[in-house]
Amino acid sequence: NGSVRAITFSEDGEYIMGSGSDGDVYKWNIQSRRCVERFHNEDGTITSSLAATSNFLAVGSESGVVNLYTEKYSRSSLYGGSDKGVGLNATERNPLKSIMNLTTSADSLKFNADGQILALSTRRETNGLKLLHVPTQTVFSNWPTSKTPLKYVWSTDFSPGSKYFAVGNDHGKCLLYRLKHYWDE
Repeated sequence: NGSVRAITFSEDGEYIMGSGSDGDVYKWNIQSRRCVERFHNEDGTITSSLAATSNFLAVGSESGVVNLYTEKYSRSSLYGGSDKGVGLNATERNPLKSIMNLTTSADSLKFNADGQILALSTRRETNGLKLLHVPTQTVFSNWPTSKTPLKYVWSTDFSPGSKYFAVGNDHGKCLLYRLKHYWDE
């Protein structure tokens, strides 16, 4: 096993997913303390970030690729033999979508409250932020624009009802954006 570089809880709090330098994603049942799934992230490089909803798991890598997987595991993989000592064979999982809009490490991934938007960002390049519309699996092309003053993005978060999106940057600013779609509901 490699070092753990990213962790996230499942939305229901029953599982924790972890990944890191070996590129494998491990899903642990918290109550039983057993690994219930292990799969290799298709990108094959070091994992740098994870985010989960009840339907999706996003895995970001140091290459900048973010893979979007359905958040289901194969019951046939449970508790088989293993060469890594976690009690199961690695399962084969193919991403629904590989997002290749970042050119450096995907340092942060964050789903909004209803799981319809995924924010992906990198600290290593200026204006390194993209928003993915999860249902269509497309990156918003109309925002951010080249005039959006993001600078180097260090953190992101959505408000509980997704009415706001906040971006923290290297200039000590917290930029707050209103998401009109969630105000109209």
